[in-house]
Amino acid sequence: MKKGIIFLAIFLLLTRVSALPEAPDIIIRPGEPIVYFSPDEEGIVMDITVLNKGGETLLIKEVKSSCFCASAIVNNPSIRPMGKGKLTFQVSTSRMQEDSLTRVDFTVISNAKNEHFSIPLLLINKKFMKESKKDH
Repeated sequence: MKKGIIFLAIFLLLTRVSALPEAPDIIIRPGEPIVYFSPDEEGIVMDITVLNKGGETLLIKEVKSSCFCASAIVNNPSIRPMGKGKLTFQVSTSRMQEDSLTRVDFTVISNAKNEHFSIPLLLINKKFMKESKKDH
């Protein structure tokens, strides 16, 4: 009888542990954001879809950029499990005339499994694409 009670207690404990909600998990779309810009543009704006594949509500606390030229707007700071939200990235491209490829990293700080989720945004200057086609 005691073995049965102990087995039942262990079984109930294990099923409760496995039934705990899974922490929020971030997936972004597009998966590898790339923006093409023209030298005469002052900046770009890009929307990123954030998917919460976890079992708990995702709470986005802040988004930091690796460059003073960039900022982010958190349109949905709270995203329910299996739900989606939106981030809006803004980058001033006025000083990027000389670079053919530039990268700005955005770090999403949240309660997700990966508390500091990094999103690299690649910026490609259309001017250099035209020049490389002329060279070939």
